[in-house]
Parts: sequence; structure tokens; C-alpha cells
Amino acid sequence: MWGKASAIVHTTAEQALAFVWLYCSNLKMKEHQKKDGNLLRQTYEPTTTDTATVPSAQHRTQHIVVQKSMPPPFRPRESNLRYVWDEINNNNEERSKTLIMAFEPAENKHVSVKRVQTAISKSRSKANKQKSDSSVHPANDGEEEQSLGVTQLEARAVWIITPIAQNLCEVIFVGNFVDKGKIPTSLVNAKIGSALNTVAFLNAFYERNGQVVDAEVSERSELAI
Repeated sequence: MWGKASAIVHTTAEQALAFVWLYCSNLKMKEHQKKDGNLLRQTYEPTTTDTATVPSAQHRTQHIVVQKSMPPPFRPRESNLRYVWDEINNNNEERSKTLIMAFEPAENKHVSVKRVQTAISKSRSKANKQKSDSSVHPANDGEEEQSLGVTQLEARAVWIITPIAQNLCEVIFVGNFVDKGKIPTSLVNAKIGSALNTVAFLNAFYERNGQVVDAEVSERSELAI
């Protein structure tokens, strides 16, 4: 599955990046609970980052584990992701920095098995009760893969956030999703649309008066002349 979404967001590029980076903010956890109940959604600090070589890497990398509900009889989908962000200095201007955030499947699954099993046991009353041959791995402890009733969903994506004015930026999201289970095309199409809703959510959260935004764009254009 491939998907792309874009929007003009009424906030700074830094605020937009922070919004998508803080994957487990109170706001997003409430939305997750509404849609997916008690299925897992957690952030883990990286444990293998070479901070001696790249001092800022520890602060610009995180691991995410998230589970999404599916309509019966399909198992919940689970993604283990490694997030990283950086900035590109356009024309050597501080105010023109483009911010980029990307994620890919994490090689090491930084998750406590006990914690995951607790979350799964709570959700099974609302989700599927079948067993599965795929799950979250414990972190580098050599234990066998646990059977936790989920199917893996591999995800790779990039966010490109470009400033337009002082409190205005363009956000582009492009993602690729590989489902390891078997689901019908109609459900695939529905789920890719759901994955792109994050951009709409971000846009709505920072929506401001149009006249105010237009004035900021005009001011930016005058300064550039």
C-alpha cells in the first residue's frame, strides 16, 4: 500500500514536527483509545544509538510500538517502528529550515513482553481472541517470539515540513505499508485512508482564521522582496 497526503498547516514547522513526533501525547492516546481500545501504543528510547559518533542522535531517534484494531475476523495489526528526524538549512536561512521525519521497521523490538501481554489481555475482550504466529519481540534477550494474537504491519514513511511564513508551513506525508496478513482490497483501501488521516488531524488541530494567515503570508512576501 502506498499513500500520500499534504496540507497547509497554520503553525510553525517546529510545532508541526513536535505534533507528529510526540506519538504518545495525551491527545493522541485519547484518540487511540477511542478507535482501538486498550491495544498497545507506546514509545521507547533507543538503546543502541551510537551517541559518541552522533551526539544528537539520542534526542532525534525513538522506537514506537503500536497496535491497530481490525474488523472481525481479522487480527489487530502491529507495527514496530524506528523514528528519526533532521533538518535541512535552505539558502542558509534559519527561518527557511525544512524539517524531515522518517520511520522504518525497527530491527530491535524494544518492548517488555510482560507489559505487552498485559495490554493484550485487556484488549482481547474487545478484539479478536485467536492466537497468532507473530508478535512483539523482547529486547535482545534471546527469548522465542511470543504468540500475542496480532499480525505484523511493516511501515515506512517520511514527513517533509517546510516553513511558508512565521506561523504557517506545508506538510507532506508519503508512506508505504506492507501487511503480513491476508485482507481484501476494499479493506486495504480503507486502511490506507485511515493512515493518512494524521495529516488532516494535524491540519484541524492548528486551524486559524484565514485572514490572519493571509496577512502573515503577505508580510513574509514583503520581507523577501
